[in-house]
Amino acid sequence: AVVIATHPAQALSFLADATPDEKEALGGMPYSVNHTVFHRDPAVLPAADNAKASWNYRLPGCDARPDKVLVSYDLTRLQRLQPADGQPYLVSLGESELIGEEQVLERMVYEHPQYTPDSLRAQQRIAALSDSRIAYAGAYLGWGFHEDGALSGVRAAEHLGRTWDGPGLQSPEPELQTASEGT
Repeated sequence: AVVIATHPAQALSFLADATPDEKEALGGMPYSVNHTVFHRDPAVLPAADNAKASWNYRLPGCDARPDKVLVSYDLTRLQRLQPADGQPYLVSLGESELIGEEQVLERMVYEHPQYTPDSLRAQQRIAALSDSRIAYAGAYLGWGFHEDGALSGVRAAEHLGRTWDGPGLQSPEPELQTASEGT
């Protein structure tokens, strides 16, 4: 038995004789490439203190293309950090001329699942593929957060006959909403 804890497309490449169900499910979860910057430059945050949040986004204009949106999350708030110099620790998704080069601590590239009605259906099909021979795990089986990855690992182990004896793990179950259910 094996746990495959990779992105779905990578998992598919591991399978020598993938079934049609495996090809459809594992091939149905698209990912986006995100260039990220770990930095300390508050210029990406709203100017007004009462407008600052844990997650912030900036549009260069009302007609901005989606790839021009800058999303920055404030690790200082999220992790309740108290830096001695009072400057926040931030992660910005996407490059921005607003970030001073001297404020950059690290640049990284990540791939994140793209959630659409079709990919949520693929997500459910992937979860249903796990059996006593192969179990799939990854944050993509939830909402893409680290906790979702941990929970999927516990579930994968359960498919292989092992149970988690540690503290409980909980994550909201992804739900599909149809147009008839309203918005």
